[in-house]
Amino acid sequence: MPTTVNVVVEKVLYPSATTKDANWYLLKTSHGIAKGTLAWRPQDKEALILEGDWVAHNGERQLKFTSARIDIPVAPRDQLHYCVVRTLGMGPALESMIWERFGDNWRDIKPGDIARLTGKTYEEFQRQIEGMAGKSEEAGVIATLMGKGCTTNMAYAAWTLWKGGTMGVVNADCYRLSELSGYSFKDVDTKIRQSYGIGDDDKRRIRAAVIYSLRRLTDAGDTVVAWENLFKQAVGMLGGYAEMVSECTSELFEEGALKGFAESGGVSLAKDWKAESAIWEFVNTHKQEIRK
Repeated sequence: MPTTVNVVVEKVLYPSATTKDANWYLLKTSHGIAKGTLAWRPQDKEALILEGDWVAHNGERQLKFTSARIDIPVAPRDQLHYCVVRTLGMGPALESMIWERFGDNWRDIKPGDIARLTGKTYEEFQRQIEGMAGKSEEAGVIATLMGKGCTTNMAYAAWTLWKGGTMGVVNADCYRLSELSGYSFKDVDTKIRQSYGIGDDDKRRIRAAVIYSLRRLTDAGDTVVAWENLFKQAVGMLGGYAEMVSECTSELFEEGALKGFAESGGVSLAKDWKAESAIWEFVNTHKQEIRK
């Protein structure tokens, strides 16, 4: 049974801050060393909820986590502490003074209300309050998506792409999650779509399969594929529903999402067709300049 541990990141031991596209981290935390995969680089003093197992490494007890998410406190007193410990120049004494004077309304504090909270210290304290509000929204979205069946990394990938609009995008069509880098139709076509009440013969599922199949078939670089190949790919992915695949494809044509080519029997995404048409128009318009 995995262990759940609330930790505070003291330092990212690996990789370096200049490393790009990292996904495996070694962290020094308030509960010792923790290691595992993260969809983002955590900051010093960031509070996390880690799930995993304690393992031994070179005689040291370490937490090997398989899931990580931001931990934002809910109670006003805990939120004050969260901001204070992240503000250079503030400590327990100042935290107590703020709470005793303002209580639940501690966010309303103004420069000079407390003698020691002025200048850069006050400005940084305000930045931490604003940052906490943003992280609170992020944490809420991540938790909601995980409750719908998303992995932690998928949920963070969705937030990274759509930010505050994430829930609007996913609630409208959970198969939009298959657009995320590294994820596919099959990743959504499990518990996630069931959580959104999408049955096997739901049109949203059929349409998503058609679009995803077309994307897969054009991955090699072609923007147009034969209808026969698209039809077989979508039906095979769905395990049937041939009539619905034809019906939903027709709807996608009518809506302008797909572009058909009668002479060749080809199909393409409308946006790919428009992009390619724009390129050819540019080339034909500037032929003489290009030749020079």
